[in-house]
Amino acid sequence: MAQLQTTRSRAASPSPRRRRPTAAAVPAAAAAVLLAAVLALGAYLVVGRAHHGVAARRPAAARPAPKAPAGPPAGSAAAGRGHGQLQLVTGSRLVNGVYTDYPRSRAGAVSAAAEFITELGSTLNPDRAATVARLAADPAYSAAPQQAAQGTISIRRRLGLPAAGALPPGTAVFLVPVMFQLREVAARALTVLLLFDYTETIPSGIREHLGVTAARLSWTPAGWRLLQPAGPAPAGLIATPGTAAAAAKGWEAMTDAL
Repeated sequence: MAQLQTTRSRAASPSPRRRRPTAAAVPAAAAAVLLAAVLALGAYLVVGRAHHGVAARRPAAARPAPKAPAGPPAGSAAAGRGHGQLQLVTGSRLVNGVYTDYPRSRAGAVSAAAEFITELGSTLNPDRAATVARLAADPAYSAAPQQAAQGTISIRRRLGLPAAGALPPGTAVFLVPVMFQLREVAARALTVLLLFDYTETIPSGIREHLGVTAARLSWTPAGWRLLQPAGPAPAGLIATPGTAAAAAKGWEAMTDAL
């Protein structure tokens, strides 16, 4: 499993409406298993400072119908760095709340990575994590469901929650990708880096972080699928989304399909 580097985070008291957090440190040992379910599925993660103003992700039922493929094939020279804001697309197949079967395009690859990482990073249910992994992982990545389930258990333990069974009311984790980069683009595989906002709500308070994750994808007859991790994402990429600093680090904007 890839290693995790943590800089700083913030904490706040739970509230029906999110309050501005107050500063608090994350112990290094605890940070080692943060989002382990995502790490286990090819996502090296760097967690950083708090960030606010990220729009909430729509539930699956509210998403629009699938759109036509956009952009050049991922293996083409034009699939590397884009210009402007990338329009995400919706997978053509919905199973157990997870969209799959994204088109073989730049937008399709980024959209698939955002969908899979969001679903894996936004659950504290080991069975749910395993289900997402079965749908999202390349057939060659047979260990994905077991690793995702175990990673979710590790997250629960890090948060001071029971490893199995019901959780306290209101307990949740929520991952929202907000910007992207493409790396190692080849004819049938590529790596999507995602800059994301991660919020954990537990009885002791709310913590919110910015983070970076790397998802390796392969092209299969059923569309893009996650590959087993090959190594860490580049370090030093944490930046406030939408700023000049983020653009200087190579981050590109993306927008949902509406």
